[in-house]
Amino acid sequence: MEWTDTMMLEPTRKISITDSQRSLSCARVITVQGVTLLQVEDKSSAGIDSALEVLRGFRAIGRHVVLCDTTDLVVGRQFGKRVVECGTAELLVSCGLSGREIAIGARDAGLSLANVVVCSQAMAATEVMASRLVPGDTILLLGVNSELSEHLVAAIDERLSVKLAA
Repeated sequence: MEWTDTMMLEPTRKISITDSQRSLSCARVITVQGVTLLQVEDKSSAGIDSALEVLRGFRAIGRHVVLCDTTDLVVGRQFGKRVVECGTAELLVSCGLSGREIAIGARDAGLSLANVVVCSQAMAATEVMASRLVPGDTILLLGVNSELSEHLVAAIDERLSVKLAA
């Protein structure tokens, strides 16, 4: 047994590299003000499924959150269900052509109405996401380009640095 957290003892788990970890080699991890962002470049179905598995296994103090821009993704209600069931998302913000369909699927999977947000524009989605986050949350960015993720990082940094200073 070894210390894995500051509050509890757990047996050490054997870690093996799975296909999901190999396929996420193009993922980018960003931390800002205690919030962790996982940006996935792979927009294929297999890549998205792998990303949801990684989110599910990610040990976070806070919530698992998903920001999904469906502009370049071909997804629907089933994907919204997978985000909740496979990715254990507790908050979903979506935008783009299929944003509403994903939200309906997430609601069907049991996510409360207060935790499902659909935006018409990607920039609005990043602002909404930044306003809902707290330190300890982990965000999975699906279909989000680098420019949009940098905007989100700046919004989180601005919001949480002001909040922490107050």
